[in-house]
Amino acid sequence: MTIRQLEYFLTAAQTLSFTKTARQFFISQSAVTQQIHALEEEFDAKLFLRRNNRISLTPAGETLVQDAEMMVARYDDAIEKVHAARDGMSGELRIGYLQGMEMSRFPRTVQEFRSDYPGIQISLNRDNAVNLHDDYLNGKYDIIFNVKNPLLRYSNSLSKTIGEYPYYVVVPTDHYLSGMRKVELRQLRYEKLILHDFKIEVPANSEIHPHPFLNKEIMKNVAQVTDDIENILIFVAAGIGIAIVPEFDVFKPQININLSYIPLDTGDYREKLEIVYPEKDANPLLRYFMDKI
Repeated sequence: MTIRQLEYFLTAAQTLSFTKTARQFFISQSAVTQQIHALEEEFDAKLFLRRNNRISLTPAGETLVQDAEMMVARYDDAIEKVHAARDGMSGELRIGYLQGMEMSRFPRTVQEFRSDYPGIQISLNRDNAVNLHDDYLNGKYDIIFNVKNPLLRYSNSLSKTIGEYPYYVVVPTDHYLSGMRKVELRQLRYEKLILHDFKIEVPANSEIHPHPFLNKEIMKNVAQVTDDIENILIFVAAGIGIAIVPEFDVFKPQININLSYIPLDTGDYREKLEIVYPEKDANPLLRYFMDKI
């Protein structure tokens, strides 16, 4: 079995025509037929049904499609990596990421990218949402991983959502909400709240609400807003208030204090994380990192 045979097979499976497959690869139809036949002999199974000059996939052929696509893709990826190493690909990729993302798949993505492209240096910086936004606009980063929020706007840039996270309420273990399976927003009406969020000025006449799942009545109870999750946990343990945090903060290594984490019902609203990168004149190395994402 060869990669070329798999490519013939996949094209024939898509076009359902040996003639069109032959045209695409600039070879004769008989050559395509011979290679497909050789593949069938190796698998000891018919891959196509041939009736009245028409072909269709057999159940065995349908089974092979996904694995064949994977093998061809990995082959192409290997060639690209070898060529990158051959050509001495080098340079620097500057990445900014949001506090809390160290507990996601982000570190593994960086590790795999560094392994595949050892000649490319990676500059990493962990920061809060506002600093990431401002520093990106000032040209400090080639790409950032940041919270998605209408108050954070990027000119001449593209963005893609890479994750959505529900919210949790953090309370001391002796708090009356501690034993609940889920907390309703109405149950927070008389609680002092601590929000894990970035501090940014919102114009008085702005129609943009930084916390759309919290109504005005509940927002009056906000006692603290901070981007430091460790401080939030200490505040909660000290009895200053209870906290609302996104899921990616729940699974961070926590300091040794007795706290409970209960899902918060926010309807369909989720905290979203996104990548942001230039629309034009981007670092040419960025596309290799994007493949990993």
